[in-house]
Amino acid sequence: MKSFIILKSSTAAMRAVTVLKKAKISARHAKITTKKGCRFGIWVNGDLENICRILQVNGIVCLEIKGEGELR
Repeated sequence: MKSFIILKSSTAAMRAVTVLKKAKISARHAKITTKKGCRFGIWVNGDLENICRILQVNGIVCLEIKGEGELR
């Protein structure tokens, strides 16, 4: 199942895609609109705990994780 990891900014999302690509994890940069306004992040498949750990080690904080169904 796809999940959307909300990050601090568009720049952080682009960095996250690059970091995850080096770890051989597929990710896609995206922008969503929520009740809180526009949010930037990445779409990913896989072990979310491991993905957020990889991002954190590289200075990127996972603010929130949403499942695909939660965004509709």
